[in-house]
Amino acid sequence: MNRIPANLRSHPLVVDLDNTLLKTDTLVESLITLLFRSPLQLVVTLFALFKGRSHFKQAMTRAVTLDVDTLPVRADLMAFLETAKAEGQATYLVTAADQSIADAVAQRFGLFAEAKGSEPGQNLKSDHKRDWLKARFPDGYIYAGDSSADLPVWKDADGIILAGVSASTRRSVEKLDAPVLAEFSEAGNVLRAWVKALRLHQWAKNLLVFVPLLLSGLYVDPRTIIAAAEAFVGLGLAASGTYILNDLSDLPADRCHRSKCFRPFASGRLGVELGLLVAPVLIILGLVLAALASPLAAAALACYLAVTLSYSFSLKRKPLLDVVLLAVLFTLRLVIGAVAIGAETSYWLFTFSMFFFLSLSLAKRHVEVAAAEPGQPIRGRGYRADDAPLTLSLGVSSAMAAIVIICLYVIEDAFPDGRYGAPEFLMAAPAMIGIWTLRIWLLAHRGELDDDPVSFAVKDKISLGLGVILVAMFAAASFL
Repeated sequence: MNRIPANLRSHPLVVDLDNTLLKTDTLVESLITLLFRSPLQLVVTLFALFKGRSHFKQAMTRAVTLDVDTLPVRADLMAFLETAKAEGQATYLVTAADQSIADAVAQRFGLFAEAKGSEPGQNLKSDHKRDWLKARFPDGYIYAGDSSADLPVWKDADGIILAGVSASTRRSVEKLDAPVLAEFSEAGNVLRAWVKALRLHQWAKNLLVFVPLLLSGLYVDPRTIIAAAEAFVGLGLAASGTYILNDLSDLPADRCHRSKCFRPFASGRLGVELGLLVAPVLIILGLVLAALASPLAAAALACYLAVTLSYSFSLKRKPLLDVVLLAVLFTLRLVIGAVAIGAETSYWLFTFSMFFFLSLSLAKRHVEVAAAEPGQPIRGRGYRADDAPLTLSLGVSSAMAAIVIICLYVIEDAFPDGRYGAPEFLMAAPAMIGIWTLRIWLLAHRGELDDDPVSFAVKDKISLGLGVILVAMFAAASFL
């Protein structure tokens, strides 16, 4: 266990805030909060940069109140500080964040003898922080930091504590005279965190792009297969970008959620500033790939992005409208697949899709509503716990409507059309879909369903089995 040597226990233990005590940057968190809450106000606030970074930080704290109580903490460093304080060592919080942020964090933990932050005209970072510490603690200090900006501070310190530093910063620190007393690094696989942040498992939803290819019979043409594949990858990249934006827009709510608090950005495993950089790159790459398949596919993907970003920015907080938009997004996946290969539009398919995915979206929301505390609103959503009977009834009725639509399609379109050699096998479709959706709702009602029914289906043996039977019946109808 890391301990302060006895000869240094009389020295004040000074800790930085951003990316040190906290696993995030409070200024970036404020910027993201304002970006999604009021983009115009953010633009106005940016003009404060002309007065200097310290003035900008103060302007940001006036524009948005950051919920510091939910920000992710570096637990091992916090335990280290608590032990040091228990042994009689004075601990101080000195940060380049605005003074109001420093005060709020100090109040949250009740650990520090003093909290000092930036004020207008004084950006307490790097050389400025070192000068302040030398004046405040002329007999020396121990300093805990995280980046190369802290090198001037460490150079003057009597003891060094590292928190999540990069390899290059670590090498620079090794050249200093002061000893490294402790080091705290982020455990976990970064690649795995990115896989989770990009929601690669959610690409299973994008397989809907191939449905028009299968139903149209164009799967024998290599060019249409390539076009569908380009649309699939393009949609996947763009969707991953929007998933990141959605996570960034919902950080405070996710951190209070029983399972979403473990998401990479909410938990601090990935820096929120990286998310702001990666998301637009993925979206642009996705649009380019979709355009290679078809200009109409790129246009449809642009519509998809407009809907999903509108959802992320504000509409996900509108009860019932949020689940309708989720159903629209699923249906747009089918539209993208159809226009990418130039397939004929099937209004049966699109109508079924709207009701089917409306039911699944309501199932996802019902799980959250049913798990909420009685009488309490769900943070980041427009629902309350007493909305559970509504989400249940609407979800089950939507499922029944989807089953009726697929029955009507088989009877009114598939049988007389002559496209299928043995259309009687298609009668398995409403049966398999009905069994699966009823099971989903049974599990949702019992509180045994994962938050996302689609993710649940990918891992559930019964769901996969029903899917195999459904595909086999469509194959039999087509080729027998």
